Amino acid sequence: MRLLYIAAHAPYVNDSAQELLDTLLVAASFGAEVAVLFQDDGIWQLLPGQDGSVLGRRSLGAQLDALPLFEVDRLYVDGRSMSERGLSETDLLLPVTTLDGPGLAALLASHDQVIRL
Repeated sequence: MRLLYIAAHAPYVNDSAQELLDTLLVAASFGAEVAVLFQDDGIWQLLPGQDGSVLGRRSLGAQLDALPLFEVDRLYVDGRSMSERGLSETDLLLPVTTLDGPGLAALLASHDQVIRL
């Protein structure tokens, strides 16, 4: 099964970012083919140097670094979201593929299920 998770929330505003990460890691550990699209404020999850401990939370950056261990290596960012926030791929913690318009539509269409948290 091909699953696409869309990370659309800032890292520590609520539990959405952590819940998405936990959910996709479980799916990957059970053999699902998992991809992640970072979109809207979810782009902020990819910035290095995060410290969730000041908010009493686990730091997402360290957990995102573990994605390749679960064979989650198809990471995408919405080019519009990134440009609206003044970021480029070199600002991000992990290597990603930037997609716009038709590329995003093709990504969504190529998965059996799309989960947005």
